[in-house]
Amino acid sequence: MSTPVSPAVQAHSGLNERDKIMAFVGILTVLFLSSLNLTVVGSAMPRVISDLGGFHLYAWAFTAYSLATTITIPVVGTISDRVGRRPLILLGIAVFALGSVGLGFAQNMEQLIILRAVQGIGGGALMAMSFTAIADLFTPIERGRYQGYTGAVWGVSSVVGPLVGGFLTDHLGWRSVFFVNLPFALLAAYFIWRFFRLSKPVVAPGTAGRFDALGATLLAGSVTTLTLAMSWGGGTYPWISAPILGLLAGALALGVGYAFHSNRQARPILDLHLLKDRGIATASLAGFLVSAGMYAAILYLPLYMQGVRGSSASGSGLALAPLMGGMILTSTLSGQLVSRTGRYKKLIVAGAFVAAAALVLASTLSLTTPMWLAVGTMILLGIGLGPVNSQLTLAVQNASPREKLGSATSGNQFFRQIGGTLAVSLFGALVNAQLADKLGAQLPAAARTLPAPLQDAIASPNLLTSPEASAQLGGALAKLGQPELLTQITAALRNVMVGAIDEVFLVSAILVALAFVAALLLPERPLLGRQTHTVEVNGVKGAGQGNAQATD
Repeated sequence: MSTPVSPAVQAHSGLNERDKIMAFVGILTVLFLSSLNLTVVGSAMPRVISDLGGFHLYAWAFTAYSLATTITIPVVGTISDRVGRRPLILLGIAVFALGSVGLGFAQNMEQLIILRAVQGIGGGALMAMSFTAIADLFTPIERGRYQGYTGAVWGVSSVVGPLVGGFLTDHLGWRSVFFVNLPFALLAAYFIWRFFRLSKPVVAPGTAGRFDALGATLLAGSVTTLTLAMSWGGGTYPWISAPILGLLAGALALGVGYAFHSNRQARPILDLHLLKDRGIATASLAGFLVSAGMYAAILYLPLYMQGVRGSSASGSGLALAPLMGGMILTSTLSGQLVSRTGRYKKLIVAGAFVAAAALVLASTLSLTTPMWLAVGTMILLGIGLGPVNSQLTLAVQNASPREKLGSATSGNQFFRQIGGTLAVSLFGALVNAQLADKLGAQLPAAARTLPAPLQDAIASPNLLTSPEASAQLGGALAKLGQPELLTQITAALRNVMVGAIDEVFLVSAILVALAFVAALLLPERPLLGRQTHTVEVNGVKGAGQGNAQATD
């Protein structure tokens, strides 16, 4: 039985209850489409490299998508405050689908990287608009519940993605992985076109202006140079080298240039003025920091379970299932609680505390840790991350002026993306440093004199997770008359990797602990205390929403 909706609630979006729910289904489908792509492609990439070649460009298949997404999010968020969310969601679906189709026909790695960037532009639009659209559809007191559902969708896609990707790659070929996006794209487009019909946002006086092309260029340049520095540092070039230091200096100069330029714009691409609000600034900082814990878990828990412990899981999805199960549970439950109580700060604080504690526990994982304890740690981490991820978005939206909801929400997503990018680079540098410093001492003497190509194979974590890599090294050692070295090398690599993974989790625990401190400072504006004022939606006047007094 449908729940009655008050005139104030209906006036908030201009839609009746049925259309709001159907529009929300469309938003969830959009979110599932964009988040599924982040995980489904990973399972296919080894086969892509085998088919197209270009192993030296492997990382760029992911970097191109992430970079395009990061740049697109604030641009689309700002534009949406002028033209509305619906046209940009539909445009994002079209661009994403176009990129997906093109990827299915890619003939070399260069084409694949370019098309991944195209797909990333669409994905950035979808990610930015998914969370902002919820604020258009629902009143502040309702948003907590529906933001919780978005966390559950993200968790499900993180588990399903690698399994679907692996299955399609094995049975239909890697190209099918990109075509699987199309049915979801068509379904999402139908729901958004049919049901998500809201009036064009009212632009605040004096903020119309033209699109800030120079600001977009400065911001894109800063993000690009920073991403290049993080991607190449410690690998392609030493961290203390002219190319990396030059890129970092360039990122800083462009970032400062953007800050000065945007300060004079009525409608900047990334509205730094919003950070003057303590609620938005604190929630953005917490989101930036907590992304580290998220990426540490996504990247290194599967490596621990499958590589170090030799789990029989068939893919990363199964290894992450306990983590995502905990996240889905608390993301959904926290949303229900927020909609009932109108309070979100305590859930964010508690979630950050639990996540930090779980990461401290994860930093003690070893070769002999009982499996029940490892799985329990994953579940605990998911329980902590669930309310933090979903309700930080609500905190930002609750503190934002309604005419800047798109800018505020996309800005929060932007800072999370940057946090994740920096975290991945930091953790990669930590692991590489551990391998360089400690692996040599753990290897048997005979392994230290092997030819250079075999030395490179020994120092790769792929040796622990890829049966093909292990078999290839074993065959090469057998030709040298030393097949017994494979077992000794694998054992040494496991010992070093578990120490490196523990260090990653310890650093991420510190960062999430800082997010906990930031959450303590988060001002809470009770959702039940929202004041009403008159707004006009589709020509009909009704009760709107305004911020109440913040409380700590």
